[in-house]
Amino acid sequence: MIYLDNAATTQLNNEIKKTINKLYDDYFMNADSPYYPALKINNLQVQARGKLANLLNVKSEELIFTSSGSEANNMAIKGIAFKYLNKNKHIITSITEHSSVYEAMKQLETFGFEITYLKPNKHGHIENKDILATIKDNTILISIMKINSEIGAINNLEDIYDEIKKIKRNIIIHIDFVQALGKYDIELNKCDLASFSAHKINGVKGSGLLYKKNNVTILPLICGGQQEFHLRAGTSNYYYNIVFPKTLRLYLEKRNKSNDFIKTRFLYLQDLLRSDKRIKVNSSRENNSYHIINFSIPNYKSEVILNALEEANIYLSTKAACSSNVKRSRVIDSLPIDDALKNSAFRVSLSLETTNEEIDSFFNSLINILNQIKTI
Repeated sequence: MIYLDNAATTQLNNEIKKTINKLYDDYFMNADSPYYPALKINNLQVQARGKLANLLNVKSEELIFTSSGSEANNMAIKGIAFKYLNKNKHIITSITEHSSVYEAMKQLETFGFEITYLKPNKHGHIENKDILATIKDNTILISIMKINSEIGAINNLEDIYDEIKKIKRNIIIHIDFVQALGKYDIELNKCDLASFSAHKINGVKGSGLLYKKNNVTILPLICGGQQEFHLRAGTSNYYYNIVFPKTLRLYLEKRNKSNDFIKTRFLYLQDLLRSDKRIKVNSSRENNSYHIINFSIPNYKSEVILNALEEANIYLSTKAACSSNVKRSRVIDSLPIDDALKNSAFRVSLSLETTNEEIDSFFNSLINILNQIKTI
């Protein structure tokens, strides 16, 4: 099997699987119970939070465990919005955000919030000048993702953090780092809220994290308990929380050994795709994640190509998994490119394990398929 959909999810690290199985075998108590075995579990979770804080260079009390990156995004955005429910109500985001951000914004509009949806350039980037130009006196929040999960564009909201704070000191900056965690150095001192997920870095699904700077106040979305600093009630999923720092540490160790190879493979695949005139690469060569390449093959049916690739045991996608039931991706639809390109977009997302041989096999299979099927 050649798996090229790593932006959707990654294969679970075997060491993490072993650690979780051991936790399942050794512990079953509620971590919030008062007796010794439960206190031991709680202590392991406290240690995990501290290890993650060290890896991210923040304070442990600034990290909140969640069930996913989507929950972390909702917690950040709605937590700030509901705090300002009877005050200022302007929020800046982009049309290319993950569905968990975009749909949260759409829901906030029903509460009377004014949302500005910025549009990308042709390579999917949100321009910092557009963000600055959109700030109003009543702006409370700016939420822009670091890496777009469909086209790979890297946004650099951190670069204007200080400038934003000079314009309006109490604007809150939220960055969705789900696709960036482990892949790029992250500066959390240049944002107020940040979202993460473990399953993009060979961790478990259902494991997320929210960074909240100490001086930022949010209202909880789930009430009823003291867990996660009274911000997220509910019995702790300590199995997943405990292994999150190990997941990140192992991924960083692997990245440090092979990060240059990821760039090499990214450029190698881009060159292969550009070598065929039927294929148009939508992702930029610069300021783009080395893990994601978006390209279009106009005049061919996308589903026919995907099905043929699947028959060859090669797996990729046409859009993010969160929007897989939508006919055309909102992200790709927002790009200032021809409709023919929008209707025929594909996404390849690489991992640290992807080899040049797999890339060659994918490309050769793709060309063979194009040579065999009819144009529209």
